[in-house]
Order: sequence, then structure tokens, then C-alpha cells
Amino acid sequence: MKKIILFLFVATIFIGCNAPKDYVTLSGKIDNIETKELTIASQKFSKKIIVNDDGTFKDTLKVEKGIYTMVNGNNKFPLFLDNGYNLKIDTDATDFSNIIFSGKGTVTNNYILERVKFSKTDLFNAKTYFSLEKSAFDVKIEEFKKASVAISTTGVDSLIVAQIGNDDTRFLDYLNKNYQTKYNSAVKFAKGKPSPKFLDFENYKGGTTSLDDLKGKYVYIDVWATWCGPCKQQIPFLKKIEDKYHGKNIEFVSISTDRPNKYDAWKKMIVDRNMGGIQLYAGNNNTFSRDYQINSIPRFILVDPEGNIVDADAPRPSDPRLIELFNSLKI
Repeated sequence: MKKIILFLFVATIFIGCNAPKDYVTLSGKIDNIETKELTIASQKFSKKIIVNDDGTFKDTLKVEKGIYTMVNGNNKFPLFLDNGYNLKIDTDATDFSNIIFSGKGTVTNNYILERVKFSKTDLFNAKTYFSLEKSAFDVKIEEFKKASVAISTTGVDSLIVAQIGNDDTRFLDYLNKNYQTKYNSAVKFAKGKPSPKFLDFENYKGGTTSLDDLKGKYVYIDVWATWCGPCKQQIPFLKKIEDKYHGKNIEFVSISTDRPNKYDAWKKMIVDRNMGGIQLYAGNNNTFSRDYQINSIPRFILVDPEGNIVDADAPRPSDPRLIELFNSLKI
């Protein structure tokens, strides 16, 4: 009887040691960390992990299988987590795209890493498709498909494979459904074409301003409104860009499309948010927006010193590609 009891006791310990863990162990080291706090979050979950002075961290989380966002300061990166993972992360906070994963969960997260890199290539930039003639457009669609399937899914969790497959399908559907309309627009607003002009818009600082008044400098135009959440989200980024390029050969122009009943709100927001650059009010004059076929805001446009289009749908201030564009123009 004692032998049976002893056997059952040992068996229980053995089974307990090998039972799947109902939590994730997350650890690693992050160099050049912005804050001593790492946040792991999703729509229904959020947990803060303390980072040591040397950049190391370790904690456990009980999660539902799926995509989470790892955030440190202004840096973020998607992670796929599932209970039972023992995932180690080594990276530099200045470049989360070069994460080194190890431990259980590595294969799926390496797949996400490769997909993130893929998403930053020209093949994932819709604008580059719409500027192509149909035959070249079709060729590029096939290039996208080949590049997508070239990223191995062996050993990757089926949930993320299905999700990314659906994302690819939606992207391709968007390209095919919108090609002709977007192509026509791309031809009309191609680089080097004369820019549509705004004329005598009210200037917050007094008087009026027209696009021709700014000839001789690049003009980065922000078409926005006080009621637009995404527009307001870009304001801090725009202020940083303005500061960075203060005194350079570029003017920053914000054109409010607020209706007359929001005129006072427009003036108040400029003061409350300490907005710089050239602040203009279009009011009921929608000719500039109509000529540029603007149907959603914010919309950013870059015009060269001769008044010609550089980019009719320029990167947002929050997008690192904007600085790359400015650098390519030696602004």
C-alpha cells in the first residue's frame, strides 16, 4: 500500500512538472531604453513590466492567445503571445525591427518580424501601385503574392497565419477595386505637374495668403479641421518637424476646412495648442480641396519652389518617410 501511495505521489509531481503552464514568461534585455517601463497591451489587456537599470526585465502574464503590442516610450512592436510561451526578447529601443527572439514562441514571433519588415517595403505601399500602367500594375501584384508566400509559415501558429493571410487578401482587394480611379488621380497629380492653388485664404496672423506668395520655397501643406481626431493627433508631430526645419527652404502651411460655425474654435485651437507655421482658414471656399480631390483628412501635400507637385499625398508628420523625403530633396 505504501508503495502505491509513493508511486501516486511521484506520478503527481511528474505530471505537475510537465503540465502546460497557464501563463507566459516574458524576459530579455533592451538597450537604450526610453523609460524603465515596458507595456504589453491589447484591446482587453494591459500590463506594465519594470525594466532594470541594465535594460533587463522578466515577468509573467496570463493572456488570451493573440497579438499584443510591446511599448516603450514612443517605440512599439507586435508580439504574438500564448500561455505556455517562455519568450526571451533582446533588442535596442531605437530599432525594434531588429529584435532577437529565443525560447518557446520564437518561430511565430520571427514570422511576425519578417512580416513587419515586408510591410515596410515598396510592395506594401499602395501609392506605388496606383502610379503604374495596368500591365505593370498586374506584374507588381504577382510580385507581392510571391514575396508574401516566400516568408515561411512552417511551425507558425495557425491563428496568425490566417490573420495575415486575410490582411493580404484585403490589401489586394483594395488595390484591384481602386486601381482605375487612383491611377487617374495619380496621373493628374503626378510629380512635376503644376499644383492646384489656394487663393487669398485668411491668415491667422492677419491679411490673406495664396500659394503663389510662397514661391521660391518648398511648401508642406496640412489640410485639416478642429473636429478631426486624426488631424489633431498629428499636431505634436508637425510642431517637431517645423522646429527641425526652422530657417530651411520650406514653409509649413495648415489649411483649416472648418465651417464658419467653427471659426472661433479654429482660432482658439491655434492658441491652445501653440500651433506654428502659416495658419490659414478656407471657410466655405472648398476649391483647393475639390481640385485636389480631397475626400478625407488629414491630407498632406508637398509642393516645390516652382509651385509644382512633389507629392500630392505626402507622408504624415508622424511617418519617418517624411524626413526621408525631405532629405532626398536636400531641404
